[in-house]
Amino acid sequence: MYEGFNTWVFLAGLPLGLLVAGGVLLLTRRKMKKERAFDERYRTIQHNARSFSWMATTAAILAAWMIVLIVQGPKLAFFLLTGVWVVHMLSYMIGAVSSASRN
Repeated sequence: MYEGFNTWVFLAGLPLGLLVAGGVLLLTRRKMKKERAFDERYRTIQHNARSFSWMATTAAILAAWMIVLIVQGPKLAFFLLTGVWVVHMLSYMIGAVSSASRN
């Protein structure tokens, strides 16, 4: 590390960033509710966007997984990507079970 690096400022950045993002999200949602922006059309668009995003993330994780396995072999990066893959697929399973139980 270099001389001017302050660890406490670095560690405060993540919670501060999450706090700012949460505030912006809260204000944006409040404004959109007043404008009645959460109609059926909005929900359909958001649902399709999340579905496409989930498929793109699945492909990206698989590609990165193969590249890491070929380049580095079964080391830390491979196991980290495996953990991301497991969380990704478990979240899909939980979402599918939750949706199926409601419909």
